[in-house]
Amino acid sequence: MFRRCMNTSRIILADDQLLVREGMRALIDSIPQYEVIAECAEGRAAVEMVCRLHPDVAILDIDMPGISGIEATQQIHAANPGIKILILSAIDRREIIEEALNAGASGYLHKDFILDELRFAIGTVLAGNRYLSPQIQDRLLDERNDSVSSLLTPRQIEILRLVASGQSTKEAARALGISPKTVEFHRSQIMSRIGANDVTAMTRYAMQQGLIN
Repeated sequence: MFRRCMNTSRIILADDQLLVREGMRALIDSIPQYEVIAECAEGRAAVEMVCRLHPDVAILDIDMPGISGIEATQQIHAANPGIKILILSAIDRREIIEEALNAGASGYLHKDFILDELRFAIGTVLAGNRYLSPQIQDRLLDERNDSVSSLLTPRQIEILRLVASGQSTKEAARALGISPKTVEFHRSQIMSRIGANDVTAMTRYAMQQGLIN
C-alpha cells in the first residue's frame, strides 16, 4: 500500500537481458517513491506497453530485438511527449548518444552506475531536466575537444578560453606572456576558423565545446 501512494512515480523497464531487468527492478524497489509497473525484453513491446500503461518514466536499453531503443524512444515520444525516457546503455559513442537525445530521450544512463546515481537520474528527468551520466559527459567533452583541436592550435585554444572568459586582449597577452598584437592575430584566426563574428559568438562556441563553464 505504501508503494502505491499518490506520490509514487510509475516506471517501465525494457531490456533484453533478464538479469539486467531483475537487477534494475531490485534497485528501483529499494527506492520508496518509485515503482516498476511492468517490464519487457523487446523494443516493439516497450512501445506498446508504454502507450498502454502511460508510466511516468520508461527506462529503455538501446540494443533490443525488434526495434532498437532509439526507435522505440522516437515512437513513444511522438505519441506521448509527456512521458520521460531514460536510456540505459553501455554504449558511449557520441553519435549514438546524440541520436537518442534527438529522438526524445530525457537522459542517458551508463550501465556502470550506482544506486544513488539511478535515483538522481530518475529524479532529474521527472523534474523536466536532462540527465547524462558522468562517463557520458566525459565522452562528449573528449570528442568535442578533439573537434576543437582539429580546427585550432593549442595556443589558439588558450586564447579562445581566455577571451571567452572575459579577459581583454591586454590581459590575455599578459597571462600568456605574448604581445597584444599576437593575441589579436590569433583572435582573428580563431574567429575565421570557427565562423564567429564577435566575442559573444566566440564565447558561445567555447561554452558549446566545454572550454568554459
